[in-house]
Amino acid sequence: MIAAAIVALSLAATAPPPHKFLAVDARRHRVTITLIASYDGENVGFNFDGYSRDLMWTVPRGWTVRVLCTNRGPLRHSCAVVKGADSTKPAFRGAATPHAQLGLEAGHTARFTFRASAKGVYRFACLVPGHESARMWDVLKIVRSGKPSVVDLRAG
Repeated sequence: MIAAAIVALSLAATAPPPHKFLAVDARRHRVTITLIASYDGENVGFNFDGYSRDLMWTVPRGWTVRVLCTNRGPLRHSCAVVKGADSTKPAFRGAATPHAQLGLEAGHTARFTFRASAKGVYRFACLVPGHESARMWDVLKIVRSGKPSVVDLRAG
């Protein structure tokens, strides 16, 4: 019984490969990023895709970014692109789920699209109060050129 619980916990802590959540349409200069809030038990459910502050998404400036945000957990969660820690204002026009500070109910999905118009370092964050400070965020870099990518920063 104890061994089964240990195995279950170790499996829950293994996040899927990050590229599973990235789809690139190079011809149209469009990227689709899937953020699943509370994907698993990592960081007590305060995670996107099973990662808590561990993913870095890179998108070239000028590309269209489509975000699919699903709340898999029991608490409300949201997805937004912000500049800096604890910001509640989206960094780009339209770069947040509706009512981002209230969040999506469990099992709900929302989409948003924005243009990566300015180079810089941003965050994908949950704007429900207290969730970003609980490490529910990942890094988004808008770069001058190149190809969209996502990497696990722990793989270093």
